[in-house]
Amino acid sequence: MSTSSPSLRSEAWPAQALLAVIAGLLILLLNMGVRQSMGLLLPDMQISYGWPMAELSFAFAVQNLVWGAVSPLAGLAAERYGTVRVLLAGTVLYAAGLALLAVSESPWLYQASNGILIGIGIGATTFPVVLAAVGRQVSERQRSFALGVVSAGGSLGQFLFALLTQWANSHFGWSEALWILAGCILLMALFSPWLKTAVLPAPPGTESRQRVHFDRRFVLLATGFFVCGYHVAFISVHLPNLVAVCGLTPDIAANSLALIGLINVAGTIFAGWLGGRYHKPYLLSWIYGLRGAIVLAFIWLPKTADSFYLFSAVMGVLWLSTVPLTSGTLAQFFGTARLASLFGLVMFSHQIGAFFGAWISGWLFDQTGNYDAVWLISALLGFLAAAVHLPIKPARSAQPVPA
Repeated sequence: MSTSSPSLRSEAWPAQALLAVIAGLLILLLNMGVRQSMGLLLPDMQISYGWPMAELSFAFAVQNLVWGAVSPLAGLAAERYGTVRVLLAGTVLYAAGLALLAVSESPWLYQASNGILIGIGIGATTFPVVLAAVGRQVSERQRSFALGVVSAGGSLGQFLFALLTQWANSHFGWSEALWILAGCILLMALFSPWLKTAVLPAPPGTESRQRVHFDRRFVLLATGFFVCGYHVAFISVHLPNLVAVCGLTPDIAANSLALIGLINVAGTIFAGWLGGRYHKPYLLSWIYGLRGAIVLAFIWLPKTADSFYLFSAVMGVLWLSTVPLTSGTLAQFFGTARLASLFGLVMFSHQIGAFFGAWISGWLFDQTGNYDAVWLISALLGFLAAAVHLPIKPARSAQPVPA
């Protein structure tokens, strides 16, 4: 494995950089914690509504697709009008979507709130906008580790909110749990000002941007991130239903998602640390290949509480570890000036994968009564993603191409 940068030397972290890292971590903790725990409400929502799983899953699929479509637009808006404005607008829409979902009684309101409003809110307050703001506050030597720490906020949020959501659902019901989650999302407004960044001048010409978008490395990174989105959406949305189908108690699903999040706190920080020392695309290849192997092994395991916990513990090491490495690779090859919009485009690919991971999984479940085919598809996609990162060779020059 080739080294991509010199060994990190001890550097003092400026106060503004530390505040940005803390704010980014807390915003992603709230954003991803709420989003990744919503699948825990799905079995009770199906009982309450009486709708097919494919129809319920479709809203989550649309949510992921809208999230991805909004991400590059939010990145451009943050570069043009400032990060804080984008984060505050996204916070309001995210909380409003959760509140409307809590009172939705018709299919159209369920789809509009869960699919559209929440999707827009997440897209405006998630990784591309937050990581780009942090990446511009820290030095190149600190960047990979800083992005790993901030990305770990999403995993820590998954751990905390899986437990909170399950507790609220069991004590008050799924509708009341959504009101609690909406209140938590509003807290993002408190931390958004800490990510204030300078407004950038208008983007350069189309020719310069196309040179990035059609760069082979950019396309390969986007292809791999598609697979990441498929994996994350399938597991976070449908693992609770799989647990229910296997006749196990809901707390096993909550504990499994919490375990993934808890372990990935260390996994994501470690991935960011490794990314400062080794070639990031090769590390991504290892992560995706291991995901495929783990999923393939899980297919053959008997579905017991212990097997779910074992799967979650191992998958937790790899869960969001792709985020600092993918964003760090973009910053390394293309610079940080347009990182929000460029990572937003890669995030769109991620969310297209998430759309299929959420929706197709529900459709195949309705057709077959199990998730066997979905697990097999997930394993094969993992091996594909491992392969597509191998052609991304270390940069010969430290100078990034214009973005």
